[in-house]
Amino acid sequence: MALLAGAAGGAGVALIISAIDLVTHQLWGRPVEQALGQAPPLAWSVLLCGGVGLLLSFIHRGGSSTLLPELPETMEDLRHPDRAPKRDERRALLGAALAQIGGGSIGPEALMTRLATLISRWIWKGRDHDLQSASVAGSLGFLGAPLLGGMVVGERRQDVLRRWVPGILGGISGFAAFHGINEASGGSLKDLPYVWPANIGESLDTLVAALLAGAIGCGLGLLFQRWRYWLAQRQLLEHWCWWPVITGLLLGVCMHWLPLVPFGGEDQMRPLLENQQSHSSALLFLSAFGKLFMLGLCLETGWRGGIFFPVFLIACAVGSGLHELSPGIGSLGSWCGGVTGALYATVLRSPLVALLLGVALLQGHGATAVLLGVAVAWLITHRSPRDGGPPPLPETPGSRGYQQPPA
Repeated sequence: MALLAGAAGGAGVALIISAIDLVTHQLWGRPVEQALGQAPPLAWSVLLCGGVGLLLSFIHRGGSSTLLPELPETMEDLRHPDRAPKRDERRALLGAALAQIGGGSIGPEALMTRLATLISRWIWKGRDHDLQSASVAGSLGFLGAPLLGGMVVGERRQDVLRRWVPGILGGISGFAAFHGINEASGGSLKDLPYVWPANIGESLDTLVAALLAGAIGCGLGLLFQRWRYWLAQRQLLEHWCWWPVITGLLLGVCMHWLPLVPFGGEDQMRPLLENQQSHSSALLFLSAFGKLFMLGLCLETGWRGGIFFPVFLIACAVGSGLHELSPGIGSLGSWCGGVTGALYATVLRSPLVALLLGVALLQGHGATAVLLGVAVAWLITHRSPRDGGPPPLPETPGSRGYQQPPA
């Protein structure tokens, strides 16, 4: 039954996400989604993104119950269904789909996970929450990291046989049948050559690059957490319902001059890492900070989605820029891997999940740097304030311990 739940969740999510992708391609075109070729006309991007923001403003007038829950919130709902808040699922899913189509700087995994949960709940009528968790685990196979589903869902040892293994098998089956197994097996970066240190000097260069990248990635993660916390304290949507329009207009402007800022990043990643586009280091850094800024703004103004792919693109844009500035130190994989591992570890607060995500999304490139980046972030964020380290990170809406402030 858990195997069928995972398969049904994976297949159902695949069909819905494919329909969203089809509409997105028709509106923007493949080159715009990949940040390749000529940018869309400014009037078109501003009008379309602003129009989607206007629709989101009307959808979210119903309050916070219409907002798509992020991945940690969905997992909390699955673990404690009796404490799950009442949500307007239809409005939440519609708003999340429009945010994907409108070019929001958010990833698809939060929408995918919620869809898988609701599909399983509909099939099994809520009688077995383990089956719902199994379908969530299977749906994460869409990210090309099926083991991550088990790591996120199966936190206890007894969950492995009941949820992890059957959920993953079912999710991979649905993924292979409806979305193409090539992407999950490493095909997305097949043209990027693997670079291994040939001597001690190159190994030291890789080590230096990974450590520096880890410190920079941790700094970016701390900045993103503080930015989200500051936005959450403002309760923007509670005070003014038209914030999604402002966010949409900003996205339209960014799409014209900073093409790496809009969209989740899954389509922009391959051209960036395979050098299919020539961006200066200054433009890469500006795009990374712009995407970090817009990611937080999207999440807090109704453009709801996930953070996995946007954070990954931010890390690789910074890593590519650092590699351009110091081509003699380390490789592209070591710079991107170090920033990715540290940024994920800081934002997700789970070293193991950060390591799995970094290695899976980079398809093994810079795996040692990912590990070092995770270690650097852990050392920095776990220092006691009495020892001169940073204070504890604030709880943001995507964190497990966060509680929604009163309106």
